[in-house]
Parts: sequence; structure tokens; C-alpha cells
Amino acid sequence: MGELHDWLSRQHHGLKTFKAFRQNMLDRVATDTPHRALYRLLAGLTEEYIAKYDGEAVPVEVAEQTFRHLLEVVAKAESSVTAPAPQQIQILNELAAARLV
Repeated sequence: MGELHDWLSRQHHGLKTFKAFRQNMLDRVATDTPHRALYRLLAGLTEEYIAKYDGEAVPVEVAEQTFRHLLEVVAKAESSVTAPAPQQIQILNELAAARLV
């Protein structure tokens, strides 16, 4: 897997991880311009989850399932970085339609 997936897989499935992940993605939007759309979509993917559970207790099953789903999405997203342009666009479109919650 890639760097993001490796980092994420070592984190706890709590809300702080989702917030740190979102901030990391927003930081990359500014610094990794060739992949700006990918990072913005990944950041956006976490926003609804964070807004829904910020200040609330997240049921353990929901947290674990959402975290696993995020790991899957990140793995697919990272694989797109080196893919041919048509495949990159396809994955970006899938990511734009994806939801965690």
C-alpha cells in the first residue's frame, strides 16, 4: 500500500484520526498540486462523518466499519496516482460520489 494507507492503518479508529486525516489532506492540497483534486476529495469524504459525530460518542461498530471503509477508499485512491489518466479520472469520479456515513 501507499504512505497514506500505511499511516492510517496504524491509527486508532477514533474521530481524532479522521480530523488528522482531513487536515493532512488539506495540507497536501496546498503542497502536492498534481494531485490536488484527489486530496480535496479525500478531505471532503471525511467532513460529513466528522460533522455528524463531533462531540458525540461514535458507536464502536460504526467507527470500526467507517474506518475500514476509509482504508479501502484510501488504498484505491493511492493506486490511482500512478495509473493512466483515464483510470485516474474514473477513480476521482468514484471518490466524488463516495460517502463514509
